[in-house]
Amino acid sequence: MITCYRLSADELVAQPLSPGDPLPADLLWVDLLDPSEAEERYLEQALAMDIPTREEIAEIEESSRLYQTDQALHLTTTVVSGFSEHQPQASVVNFVLTPDWLVTVRYAELAAFKAFLGKAQQQARQHCRSDVIFASLLDSLVDRVADILESVQAHLNRLAKAVFREPLDPQQEKQQPKTDLQSIVKQLGRSNQLLAQLSESLLGINRIVSYLRRAGATWISGTAKTWFKTLERDVRSLSDYQAKMNGEIGFLLDATLGLISVEQNNIVKVFTIASVLFLPPTLVGTIYGMNFKVMPELDWHFGYPLALGAMVVSALIPYAWFKFRRWL
Repeated sequence: MITCYRLSADELVAQPLSPGDPLPADLLWVDLLDPSEAEERYLEQALAMDIPTREEIAEIEESSRLYQTDQALHLTTTVVSGFSEHQPQASVVNFVLTPDWLVTVRYAELAAFKAFLGKAQQQARQHCRSDVIFASLLDSLVDRVADILESVQAHLNRLAKAVFREPLDPQQEKQQPKTDLQSIVKQLGRSNQLLAQLSESLLGINRIVSYLRRAGATWISGTAKTWFKTLERDVRSLSDYQAKMNGEIGFLLDATLGLISVEQNNIVKVFTIASVLFLPPTLVGTIYGMNFKVMPELDWHFGYPLALGAMVVSALIPYAWFKFRRWL
């Protein structure tokens, strides 16, 4: 799908395009969402430039993500899509920037683009140049990263509260649902994966801004340059915040695995104590279960109750010893 945006009466107006339609003379921005081969060929002919394919923008080397052809700057970064649907995944966005217009190529719906359109409608006069539109788009991407980081931080706070939950009154403790530590480990793993994707996005945006300030120094406007400086500061602060959250995830993961180990040790402890308590009675029962011909106790009138009593006493003695040593 091709959507072009042009400036009309100080307002950014959207106009859908189909292959064969003429481009508006006052074109500022062309947005390609999951374009077909026919749409790519049409736009390449209309703009007399190369539109990278999905395979080309997926390449990770910097020379394939940041390069210049004539007056066009080709810039690619990774963003996180699908977070609102609880299915976050890495998606790649390509920008082709010239002094006259901007082309974006993407293969996923992005909340940052929707937020940008709302901002552009309210501040239409400020979005009258391609470089300013590009700077504003990057700003929306950074804002989206910040929103996701805040959401992840709130989720980590809830997990920390569940992991380090204070013991309640014994009656309330029975009614309180038991913390599922294995589920917490999985949630921490997903949060760490999401932070890795956000880190890649911040790294890509930072590289774009640094490259753009050098490659487009002769024609980038002062407004866009000021915006890029602000973006660099925001990216650095978010990168530091994300690094802090990585450390928090590592701590919570270690603590959760430690609690799982303690629970397993407690289970092993119960089985160990049970085996020790039942070992002496088993020994007594084994002795008197032997089928030798000469066993004096077979003729005792109270031999059976005495054997049962010996079993009980032999179990109570180690139990009392464990209680005295406070092992129970």
